[in-house]
Amino acid sequence: MMRSIVALASAALLTASAATPAWAQPRPGDSCNPKGAVSTTADGRAMTCQMGIWVLEGPLPPQGSSSVKKAKNFKVIGTALDASTFDSNGRQVADATGLRLQDGRIRLFAFVNSTETLPGTLSATSTSKTGTRFAADATTPLPGIPAGQPRVISLGGDTVRLFYVAQGNINAALSTDSGLTFTDEGPVITTAQAGFEPGGITIIRHKGTWRAYFSNLEKPGERTKRIMRTATSSDMLNWTMGPVITQKRGPLKAGGSHPFAVINKGRIALYYAGDRDAFYGILVSTSKNGITFTDERSVIAGGGDPDLVRVGKNKWLMYHGADLGGGDFGVKVAKSVRPVVPRK
Repeated sequence: MMRSIVALASAALLTASAATPAWAQPRPGDSCNPKGAVSTTADGRAMTCQMGIWVLEGPLPPQGSSSVKKAKNFKVIGTALDASTFDSNGRQVADATGLRLQDGRIRLFAFVNSTETLPGTLSATSTSKTGTRFAADATTPLPGIPAGQPRVISLGGDTVRLFYVAQGNINAALSTDSGLTFTDEGPVITTAQAGFEPGGITIIRHKGTWRAYFSNLEKPGERTKRIMRTATSSDMLNWTMGPVITQKRGPLKAGGSHPFAVINKGRIALYYAGDRDAFYGILVSTSKNGITFTDERSVIAGGGDPDLVRVGKNKWLMYHGADLGGGDFGVKVAKSVRPVVPRK
């Protein structure tokens, strides 16, 4: 379940986890002890305690009917990353973000958990232009930094900027070798600026400026509303906070997390994870002004942490977090079968 993927990744970035309220039924992603303990969710599903976090055993149960319309614009085609990609014993790979290299291959950056080394962001490059099979890169993008929820942006040629979460901030790092090595640029959005501890960021070019969306950082044991906010910048490094977009009215009033934005002919599609009726997974809403979103639709049940990479004219790949079963979490890949910015 994607709630536990996010919580597991967040837990490795924290020095301490919030305790689960005594009155609350344990759920995936909540803190736990001792290792190997067993419990059940409120609906009777089995969980085990792994690395201080409750993790679901087995696949997600069938989801009931939902009133949310289906976008029907992506089809899952396989698993792109798992722990074996990085020879990790941590069993959790999450928060993937992709960059199309000049030779057509895809480079993914993802949070990789480990019990032997410092958890953080590692990269892998596809073995072909199809972008479905990956081999780990020999270099570490951000050595010595417990970086989570990465998001990569191409600046043209071999220059890329990688945003990541660490120490309560959204930080940036710059690369001139297509993401093999980076020079850290420091914090760009702090907790004080955001009004909450920020999670992963997504950035598009909109009406002559850079527009970002980000959510509050999900933490194990905390059950707060999922908040998303927008901000604008002229240089990607200095940001002016805009409004919280998950409030008052419209589909986003129910919240969302870990957004990814894509724009086509001035119309923005925002992908994010959320709960709606009997549906949990990736959703999409659209906007013209970048602030008010409407026409919410479901995209992939059980998924989270969406990131889209354009691989051709009207052709996109989506990399998203997934429960691989048996306590393993990884990144699946889906291909577009309809426009990524849904039409009304």
